[in-house]
Amino acid sequence: MQTVSRYLINNLVIAYINGYHGRNSKVYDRQLKLYRGVSNPVTFTFKNEDQKAQFVDSKTFEFNLIDTESKKSVLTRNLTILDDGSTTSTKGQASVTLTEGDLLDLDAKFYNFSVREVAADGTRTVTFSDTAYNSAGTAEILDGGYPQFVASQEITNFTRSGSTSTSSAIDANPGVNNNSALHTIAVYPVNFAGTLAIQGTMVTTAPTDSDYFTISTNTIIAADTIKYYNFNGVIQNVRFRWTNDSGNTGVIDKILYRQ
Repeated sequence: MQTVSRYLINNLVIAYINGYHGRNSKVYDRQLKLYRGVSNPVTFTFKNEDQKAQFVDSKTFEFNLIDTESKKSVLTRNLTILDDGSTTSTKGQASVTLTEGDLLDLDAKFYNFSVREVAADGTRTVTFSDTAYNSAGTAEILDGGYPQFVASQEITNFTRSGSTSTSSAIDANPGVNNNSALHTIAVYPVNFAGTLAIQGTMVTTAPTDSDYFTISTNTIIAADTIKYYNFNGVIQNVRFRWTNDSGNTGVIDKILYRQ
């Protein structure tokens, strides 16, 4: 039997907000690891050169994540001061949560991060990542540890024959599904009135018209409203075939498909 340990620990970073006089030197701060597919709460502890927590309850701090290549900030968030349970002032800690959505469009690589104190007049003051007056820390965005959002396939090319338009074969990824596999499509009609047929096949390579069977046929009334359809099944390929009603010249602009 395998035994695996998981650690429920805080992502804690120390920032220095008072002058340095050579005592209690801290050579480096640890690297911050951020994981795509989940929310990442990060807590910052604010200390002086003697490693003593400082009062921060009346302060505002700003977190910046910076692309090391472009030198531009790719993410900016205000920190939330944490209540330490004291009856007077809060000492030392503030936090920020970087959500799954925050990291969605960022590449998995190394970044720099910084924390600035923001005064009431908008003036920004440096805080340091160590007692050697370095302002930037290092963060790494990692993927592969958690499931992540995958964009839907976008189908925009249809072959026209008379009043019927048909998409090419689209891989339905049967290997990642099970017997109750759910497929979803979003249909974007433009003044279209007619029918939309969802078709599937178990043929893996270059299926012909005779290889397809109809999963469902859906009636669409002339409108520009997005339509949503679900279907289940483990199949090799799908395709979409829409036919205009007599006299209708509308189109289906695109179909978004995910499974």
